[in-house]
Amino acid sequence: MLKGWKFSVLGIVIVGITAAVAPQFGLIDYGRSISLFILFVLFVAALEVMERLGKRKKG
Repeated sequence: MLKGWKFSVLGIVIVGITAAVAPQFGLIDYGRSISLFILFVLFVAALEVMERLGKRKKG
């Protein structure tokens, strides 16, 4: 089972592929899909930072 950063990387890869493919099927325009992908990456990065800060405080 994937844990930690490996799970985050898998999520980013899946969402990135979806962001690249969805405009080709006319589901969403290209600019919006890229901006949503960037927002997702920033969200995942913030979660990783919060997790590392929590581990540092616990010891």
